[in-house]
Amino acid sequence: MASEETSKLELSLKCPPICASNLQLIENSTYVILGCPHCKIYTRMTKRHIYRNYIEYEGDRIHLKWAELIKELYVRISGKAHQESNES
Repeated sequence: MASEETSKLELSLKCPPICASNLQLIENSTYVILGCPHCKIYTRMTKRHIYRNYIEYEGDRIHLKWAELIKELYVRISGKAHQESNES
């Protein structure tokens, strides 16, 4: 069985309150994932959801609402980090 191809990009966004490490944006064939490799806190969004909610089609042009997408993923991971810190 072949392994799935994955792309990783280190961002300048910092891990919310837990460790302040740089977050990674990870993409595979199904998901876009934002996470902290140090804390192991991740959130993901399906590409189908992204196509429906964060892409605008204007004639023959396609516009990805990048800032909105990253903001939503960051809000999600911030909530997970908050839950983790409350459980500790």
